[in-house]
Amino acid sequence: MISGLIGKKLGMTRIFDDKGNVIPVTLLEVGPCTVVQVKSSSGKDGYGAVQLGFEPKKLEKVNKPYAGHFKKAGIKTAFRHLCEFRTAKEEALAVGDELTAEQVFKENTIVKVQGTSIGRGFAGGMKRHGFHGSPSSHGAEKVHRRPMSAGSTDAQRVFKGKRSPGHMGDQSVTIRNLKLVKIKALDAGVEEPEELKNIPAQETAEAQGAETAPEGKEKKKSEVAKAKGRKYVVAVKGAIPGKKNSLVIIENL
Repeated sequence: MISGLIGKKLGMTRIFDDKGNVIPVTLLEVGPCTVVQVKSSSGKDGYGAVQLGFEPKKLEKVNKPYAGHFKKAGIKTAFRHLCEFRTAKEEALAVGDELTAEQVFKENTIVKVQGTSIGRGFAGGMKRHGFHGSPSSHGAEKVHRRPMSAGSTDAQRVFKGKRSPGHMGDQSVTIRNLKLVKIKALDAGVEEPEELKNIPAQETAEAQGAETAPEGKEKKKSEVAKAKGRKYVVAVKGAIPGKKNSLVIIENL
């Protein structure tokens, strides 16, 4: 199985373990992801990889190169996000297969998460790099938050990587060695009220005056519908870069 999936950040909360300890976690909606392309080392690409698509959208909403890419693969829908995961050996996956978090990840394992940090715009040295600032006495005037001098010395140029004011955030950041605490499945559709959860489906339909289908067919139909629209929320211990609903890539380590 491939090493990771695409998802989005939902926000932070806390959960409790069996001993009652508080665990701060970030919730991620991971998958379902659809296989768009499979590459092999023996093919024209020269390396093994699987390309996944996340968040379906209409084919009419993408440009012609992307539309051609999806049509060539034989997929009837487009995706907002595409990501490629390298594979060391040939994967038994075909175009159109759907992967969920339950298939790729397990609880209490170590993962890494890649996201885009929140953009802060143009920031000074104190906010961007944590400079302590200049003294506030002895005749200092309007220089309290200014960075140090970048004057011409030695090479007569400013060396690359010098810490100074500039654009802060909005960069790709990868956090490693995070613990995946919990995986929870959410079925599609509106959640049922508490008073209806313990009533069998057949009794509920009769109460609403609907015609009931045979028990076997009705049960099979509902299970297929739930599995098709099932989403998974993954709880990862600690903080993850990015704002709510931002794209993340989570991989096993």
